[in-house]
Amino acid sequence: MTKPSADNKAARFAEAAPKPRIILGIDPGTTTGWCIYDEDKQTAIAAGQFDEHHTDFANYTGLVTDVVIERPKGQGPTRPQVVECGITFGRIIEWASRKWHPTHVHEMLRYDIKSILSSATHGEIHVKNDATAWAALVLLHGDGSGVKPRSRKGEVVDAGGCIGIVKSHERAALAAAVAWSLKYANRARAKA
Repeated sequence: MTKPSADNKAARFAEAAPKPRIILGIDPGTTTGWCIYDEDKQTAIAAGQFDEHHTDFANYTGLVTDVVIERPKGQGPTRPQVVECGITFGRIIEWASRKWHPTHVHEMLRYDIKSILSSATHGEIHVKNDATAWAALVLLHGDGSGVKPRSRKGEVVDAGGCIGIVKSHERAALAAAVAWSLKYANRARAKA
């Protein structure tokens, strides 16, 4: 019987070691926001926006373990923006399902995202719009987490807070990633 070599042990250890969960949050719409969130470090790694369904985060897709897309839900008379958002959502979910295994592509309603963030703040913030969602995200990530990075003459002089790089549509994408993390990923850890 042969003893496993050190190289084999290292490979087995690398496979057995927990991999960081990197979540791609997407808020579809006429302007689609996206955010790549490191669940373990509780940090936004990258964020951006693009028009409709033309993705611009190809450099990061190799890192991503899960994709969370905010699913639109029309209520009452449907506005044209909701229809466009639904079309964009469909294209993005189709793209994501081809790129990642379908068990790693998730959708969440905005209502669920708001409820999860509200619960996570233990009622301190009732999330009802984008401003209160951002306040909940800052509260959950700690003091200074929302501070924007500063640069002078092209050099970064202050890296900012752990979620400070996100703005406008990207914040809704971050909210989707964090809400999914709070609801599902932590539950999976508790079982392990």
